[in-house]
Amino acid sequence: MADFSIQQRYRLIYDESIDMTAVRSLTKVYLPIIGRDAYTLYLAWGTVGETTEAKNRHVDLLDQLAMSQQSFMVARSKLEGMGLVRSYKQTTNFGTQWVYQLFPPMAVRTFLSDALLSSLLAHYLGDELFNDLVTDELPESRQISGDNVSKTFFDLVGQENFIHRNHAPLTMADHDKKLPHDIREAAQPLNLGLMADMLQSYGIKQRTLRDNEVDLMIQKTLYGLSDLELVRVIQATTSPNKQIDLVAIKRALEGNFKQSQIRAKTVETNPQPGTAEQPQSNDDDPATRLIHTAQTMSPLQFLKNMRQKDNGFVADNEVKAISDIAKMNIVTSEVLNIVLYELTVIEKKTTLNKTILQTLVNDWSQNHVTDALSALQYLQRRSKKQQSRQTKQSPKKWSRQNNASKQETRPDWENQHGTSISKADAASAREALAAMRARRKQNNSEEN
Repeated sequence: MADFSIQQRYRLIYDESIDMTAVRSLTKVYLPIIGRDAYTLYLAWGTVGETTEAKNRHVDLLDQLAMSQQSFMVARSKLEGMGLVRSYKQTTNFGTQWVYQLFPPMAVRTFLSDALLSSLLAHYLGDELFNDLVTDELPESRQISGDNVSKTFFDLVGQENFIHRNHAPLTMADHDKKLPHDIREAAQPLNLGLMADMLQSYGIKQRTLRDNEVDLMIQKTLYGLSDLELVRVIQATTSPNKQIDLVAIKRALEGNFKQSQIRAKTVETNPQPGTAEQPQSNDDDPATRLIHTAQTMSPLQFLKNMRQKDNGFVADNEVKAISDIAKMNIVTSEVLNIVLYELTVIEKKTTLNKTILQTLVNDWSQNHVTDALSALQYLQRRSKKQQSRQTKQSPKKWSRQNNASKQETRPDWENQHGTSISKADAASAREALAAMRARRKQNNSEEN
């Protein structure tokens, strides 16, 4: 850098204090990548302390570290590249001066949770040392045998007689409403500590994440994101005032979802030959696989898989409708997936609107449908009632001689391995799925 001189002065600013935990992370995962000079420079800056003016001289620093100007510039660039330092050049009436902002290193486990960073570290350490480091950082599993018979908070409350106050004595001025407990329970919780470590260089604090936790959890559940994927979206949409921009996050996720459908459509140039439906055995149970898929897949991905089987896609209005339903938090994601399965596969609807979804979700919620298995059982009961009414109203027997047999398109979960459930639950699920198929065949017969 031609305009840099060791005679120029600088000052330091700390984003957070550099403690021994930060030094441990710096030593274990950063040192192999940045090297000795950058490691020494960071530790030296970490102990100088902040100043209000640019009083420190580069020449004194280089003399202290026995470092040349070229070595200093290389070390500084490595620290900048790893997100540990930001350098600001200031031009004043007295010449050029510098400001260096220091950021604490990521925690070791946070660093190893990122595929790109861990791959880079493995490149420098080698497989043997890298595997030893990972083994040392793996948490110890503490499984306690026996049944957990501990009382809950509400058990304690139920045993006490006290006057319930309508208002708490303290309020949070920056928090308009209490974080809904049911949303916390329904969605997979966020690892706020991990996310805060990864967002610290973007100026987003853990308190900011906690204030937006509900909205972030909804987006994570809706699109089936991991914490790391959600962090990357936040990084790409951070506002200039270091706040989380929820509108930009939703827009980015909708765009990514739309783009993923385009890519998937382009890749599938050689369709697989169709296979006739094979008789299902108890060991190859589609109902079990359907439950497993509903429990493990996000609603939008679930619907996209079904649509792509018919060379379709999820429309923008459907994304918004499902997103609005998810925000209401009336049913869980797995129940919403069964709703989408009924409308798309059983009812053969090529498009969904918000009114239909709201009607079904409201009905299922009032009938206490809480998971995928109970959703299939509810569909079975409702199908039997409809068949009973149709039998009483129309005793006419339909001829099957001219009815062409229709083969059922198998969704992606047919090739997935389901989680083991009890025999009673599996039998109940099979009955429910069989009733749904019978209802579908009857609807096809009436159409013909």
